[in-house]
Amino acid sequence: MPFSYKFRTKQVLVVPMFQKIKSFGTTNKDVMDRKTFIKRNLYLGGMAVVTPSLLMAQQSTPQEELFDYDLIQEFVFAAHKSLEETQRILKKYPLLLNSTSQFKKGDFETAVGGASHMGRKDIVDYLVGRGARLDIFNYAFLGYDDFIKKMLTDYPHLLNSYGPHGFTLLHHAQVGERKELADWLQSKGLTEKIFKEVFS
Repeated sequence: MPFSYKFRTKQVLVVPMFQKIKSFGTTNKDVMDRKTFIKRNLYLGGMAVVTPSLLMAQQSTPQEELFDYDLIQEFVFAAHKSLEETQRILKKYPLLLNSTSQFKKGDFETAVGGASHMGRKDIVDYLVGRGARLDIFNYAFLGYDDFIKKMLTDYPHLLNSYGPHGFTLLHHAQVGERKELADWLQSKGLTEKIFKEVFS
């Protein structure tokens, strides 16, 4: 016997296999025989696996073309000095936001990283507003003193960590005019603003 149950606001009629369907606008139509039922479900099951993969492949096709390195470098350079140029490039290529340029071997830098060590809070604010990822140096520049202190308390070795081009946490705190944080970093033994030999 058919039975029904309610799912949210819809009522679903469940009909045992091989029983005749006499509802939903049909009359006296036999339910598919067992062999047809199995074949069809195997087919549909295969489609359930294949179709999303095909769709993902189709959707990802445009993403397979990587950004040209010169374009990435242009964007990161722009973030060092020009809000207008940074906005222009990012408006045209929004996925560049978290791209990374490499100036020397191992010397990686994002746009927000460049803006931070240059003391360009206007550019940093713009990039963060667009969703830029931040690191400990960006937080030092922006004055998140409690966060920096907690990080260095838990991971003391980070006191001597280096950012883009070797710039230190002290440098970022100073160009961000975070005097209290800068004084605290110096009290912990950090006096260098840049580790010049890191990427030489």
